[in-house]
Order: sequence, then C-alpha cells, then structure tokens
Amino acid sequence: IAKFRSHFGSRDVRNVMALELGDGPHNTNGASDVVALLYGSQTGTAEEVAWDLARQGRRKGFQCADPVALNDIDFSTLSKLRLALIVVATTGQGDPPLNMRRLWQEMLWASIPKTALCQLRFALFGLGDSHYREFNYTARKLHARLQGLGAEPFVRLGLGDDQHDFGFEQELDPWAEMMWTELANFSPQLQCVMDAASTEECCRYEVQELVGETRLQEMAQMLPSHTDCFESMVLANRSLCTEAHAQIQDVINVRLALPPGQSYSAGDVLVVWPRADPELVRRFVVETLDLSLQKRVRIVLAKDGVGGSNAPSPFPDMPLSMEEIFSAYLDISAVPTRHFFHVLSLHTDHELHKQKLTEFASRTVEAKDALYEYCKSERRSAAEVMWDFWTARPPLAELLGALPLMRPRRYSIASCPGWYCPSRAPQDAARCWLSRPLAVTASHVPITSGCHNGPVESVLTEQLANYCDGQIGRALDLCVGIVKFKTKTGREGHGLCSEFLRRTKEGATLHCSLEGGSLSLPPLEVPLIMICPGTGLSPCRALVQERHVSILHRNGHVAAERSRFANGINDLLFLGFRHQNGDFLYGDEWHTFEAWLQVHIAFSRDHEDCKVYVQDIIEKHGEQVCKLLDAGARVYVCGRSHPMPSQVFDALSEVLQVHRGLAAKEAAAKLREMQRIQHYVCDTWG
Repeated sequence: IAKFRSHFGSRDVRNVMALELGDGPHNTNGASDVVALLYGSQTGTAEEVAWDLARQGRRKGFQCADPVALNDIDFSTLSKLRLALIVVATTGQGDPPLNMRRLWQEMLWASIPKTALCQLRFALFGLGDSHYREFNYTARKLHARLQGLGAEPFVRLGLGDDQHDFGFEQELDPWAEMMWTELANFSPQLQCVMDAASTEECCRYEVQELVGETRLQEMAQMLPSHTDCFESMVLANRSLCTEAHAQIQDVINVRLALPPGQSYSAGDVLVVWPRADPELVRRFVVETLDLSLQKRVRIVLAKDGVGGSNAPSPFPDMPLSMEEIFSAYLDISAVPTRHFFHVLSLHTDHELHKQKLTEFASRTVEAKDALYEYCKSERRSAAEVMWDFWTARPPLAELLGALPLMRPRRYSIASCPGWYCPSRAPQDAARCWLSRPLAVTASHVPITSGCHNGPVESVLTEQLANYCDGQIGRALDLCVGIVKFKTKTGREGHGLCSEFLRRTKEGATLHCSLEGGSLSLPPLEVPLIMICPGTGLSPCRALVQERHVSILHRNGHVAAERSRFANGINDLLFLGFRHQNGDFLYGDEWHTFEAWLQVHIAFSRDHEDCKVYVQDIIEKHGEQVCKLLDAGARVYVCGRSHPMPSQVFDALSEVLQVHRGLAAKEAAAKLREMQRIQHYVCDTWG
C-alpha cells in the first residue's frame, strides 16, 4: 500500500481532515473511530441522504464526520479509513456521478493489491430508478469493487428505487435502522451515551450579521464560488415553436457568447447556474422572514461538529445580501426534505402546526404517505411550506442548513464552435455558407460588397478571413425545453432553470461553466446513427455541424470516405417531434446536410390512427440501420432517459433479428458489446 500512498501523497486532498488518522478517537489497532460519510451525487440527492445519515448517527451517539464527495478524497485516504457510510447515485445509462469518477477510475487500477482496503468496513446505499435497465448500476459496481480490494460490508447493499410511491426512502429507512444496529453490535465502543444537550440539532452554519446594506458594486461579485465558472452574455433568445404549440410546450434557442479564453468542442455540456424568480425571493425574504433584501451577513461553517470545519461551504467567504442568498445559493422553490420539516417543528408553539410538522418529519409508513400527498406529489416548495406553517420561524442559521441548495443544470451544447467562428477556417465557412446563404445573415457576419475579382467562394473566403472574432465568434446555442406542470389538484408550476432562461433578455449575463460530454465525433470514415427525439437533438446537432464542416474541408478527396458515401453508406439521423407545424425544431436546417446525411423524422401526433415514434421509424428503415451497423457505425441515443432508450434498444435488436437473422439473445448481446466498447452511447437525462 505504501506504493499508492507515495503516489497520492502529493495531491491536494480537500475537506478530509476529519477522515484522516489521528483526527478522532482510536481503537487499539490505531484506526480512527470516526465514521466517514462519502457520497457520489449528480443532482444533490445522494449528498442530502449522506447528510441525513450523518444527523441520524450523531443523534444515536456515533461520531459521524461531515459528508464529503468521493472525488474529494484520494485512494490513500480511502485506504486509511476504518468505517465508511457511502451513498451513490446512478446517472445516464449506468454511469457514476461526476463527483466520484476520478476516485472510481483510481480504484479500477489493475495493479492495486487485493488487500489494499482490508481494514475498511463499510455500508453502501444506492439511489436508482427501476425503470432503467442499469438499475443502481453504480452502487452495485462500487460495492463489488470495494469487496474486491478487501473491504468488508457490515450490512447488506441498500438499493433505493425512485419508482416506489415513497421513493428511495421506502428502502432507505429500514436499511438505515438495520445499518445502525449492526454498527453498534460489531463495534459498541463507537457509540457513546448521549445526554439531552448533545442530542440537539447542530447548526451546519454560523451567521455573522454585518452592519449596513450591500453596495451595488459588490452585487456583481456575489456569484456561486466555483473556480471554473464564468459569465456568458445572451446574444439571442427565441422560441423554436409556433405560437399555438408554445402555449402547450415551448422550446427556446438561447445563443450565448463565451468570454475570451473559453472554448468548447462539439458534444460538450454547458453548466448553468439559475437564479430564483425575483418576486418569489422578495416575498420570501420581506414577507415571510421579515428581513430586508439588502441585509448583509457572512455565512461560515459551524465548528462544533465532528467534521464541521472540513466540509466545503457552498457560500463564499464574503458578505452576502439576503437577496443573493435566496436568489443564487438556496433553492426555496425546491421540494424540501424531511429534515426541513423537523427543523420547522422545533420552532413553533402552535400545537396543530407542531403536530403536523412532527408527523411529516417522522419515518412511519403513515407519515410517509401524508408527506407524499402534501408535498411530493404536489411538488410543494420550501417557500410554500413556510407559508402554510406560518408560525414556524427557525433562526436564520438553522433555516439555511435545512433549505435545499441551489443546484446547477446541465445542457448539451447544440452547436459546434466552427459554425459561429468563420475566421478560424474561412474556406470551410465560405463553402458551408454558400450552400446555405441564410447562414450569413443568421450569424451577423458583416460581408461587405465592393470590387473583388475572382470566384464568389474566393471573395467570401477573403472576407471571412478578415472577419475579427467578436462575441458571435465565441457563440454557442442551447436548445431548452420549457418545463411546465400541473399537479393532480390543479396546481401549476414550472421548472426553475428553464423558466430562468426563458426570462433572460438579450444582453443579460449567465453564470456558467463547461464540461466534457458523453459524445464525440469519430473519424469521418466511421458512420453515425443518431437517435434523438425532442430536445435530445442538441448534442447531435453539434456533431452534424462539425461533420459537415469536416466534409467541406476535405472536399471529398479522401478515397475511403468518397467510397463510403458513393456506396450509399450515409449517416442516419432519427428525429422525433409532436407536430410538423408545431415543434419541428430547426426544421429549416436539416436539408443543408442531405448530401451525406439521411434524416428520418417521426411526428407522433400528426397521424389520426396512431402515434409514430423514433423506434417505429428505426424499424421502418431497418435495412439502412443494419447496413451502417455492418460498416462499424457508432450509435448515439439522446433524450429523456425513460422509456425512450429502452424502446430504441429493443427496436435496434428487432431490426438485427429481422434483417440479419440474429436470435433475440444474439442481437441483444451484439448491442451490449457495442455499449461496452463505447460504440453505442446513451446521453440521456430525467
């Protein structure tokens, strides 16, 4: 193990002092008795579960460290742990969350000894959705790998399922009780006798009140503190749907300009940090909390917990106004957790309110059912709960620790960089835009008229080469579906980030960062099959644009590629929308690529006798699909994660059976092998 400690020892290991040897009580073997809490979370749910377990453990007398992301420790730190509670979610089609992928890759090194984690005893709970084929795949893989490296589970693997009426909590609650019992049984010295004072809830934060109000010049700096974030300017914001369809379901195209020094590739993801509705924030702060929007405080992590000073803070080390706290850092429009109801129940003298809040916070089946009906099925927000229980007003420090954090939203970029940056490749841009003249005006490129000699392409190339990249040269597109919903009782609501983007005006700025995506463009000789209903077309539109520019650049002079297209092995794109005259996204663009791309479109609601989806037109064009699969095509499936990806998999399996004579098991095995080697990739959400 010393080899690995030497390798990882030079790394900056953040927020793990409470997990290191020597930071807590020790048993006779020298290992720390602090229970480490680790999580891998994509949307924040696994992180909240880890915090919930930490609070439970402390109430039961265990020394539980503050939870940290798996990426915030290295393998050397992991190998020193004696006890760990781990909560992980599964994203996409069986992928681990971003904030655990680095450590997961380190754990997969073949050279790690099989006894590297022999002193670790652990409990692992997974968050998943049984609608997916890869139900809780990340938890299952991590559980097996930990055991393969010598770690020993002290309780069975817990697998939460979002499809249950009570969600993952249906499995979490009995699993947690069993886990705490087992932990106390095999290591009773970990549990100490708690007095009444020590069982009180510890505040996660301390609030330091400041004199005076926030100056306007400070406001621009008060943004979520992430080192890779930057501000992007909105260049345009338009609906892609007809006015009538937009009343039912709108989709917008938001064009943004990246700041100097930022760049992206086709297939990348833009991370957007939303802000709450200003009127909601005003009502919550002024009317509910009876505070001024400009009241300033500094929020620091409390230092009285087992690991309180070591966990990262979501708040920057600077004064913040109430307006900024509840606009950018805490999500008062999110559905709250049970812990939120528990905190409210501690701070009301109203007998009926206390009784009901205590019921919602408890873990009985009846309480879960009541909470589901009141809060979860109705998507009732934290702000609305406080309006309903108007007598419950906890101190600000406790409220901040109980409210959901503001989480960023991720959008696949719907354009390639060369499409809006003509001076980087002027000849390619000239060829592309001569094939589609509207692109010139759409991109706001100042093509000037004058006395130029020579072919039109040469003239256009010269002018594009002289074009100085401004904001449009760093532009990108986002294709965003506007989320609206109505509950069974008729309450209407909307998605936080999509509504935030819909409200943005030209010239406004967004707080963003860039991430690598799941998809990338293979070499030109490799065919593509892209299946992307609705706004799932975003990454595929970027790849199509990138491939189009590449083909124009090569100009058909590569023999292998000329042979592929000449033999009719064109790329395939399957799109799906409701109505051709309603939500045909980017409908005027697809003919641009007809020389090398066959586009097949399913308009599901335009047929009187049936609905037609992408999986139906895949089967209709099954011979074309099989021809590309025979030629080694990559398959990219993008869109909502249920049920479309499973239906597409079944459709591809069906065409292999019909057109290539494979048995059902053989067809499925072929597709599974393509998935294993990343030739069949699902980029899905929801």
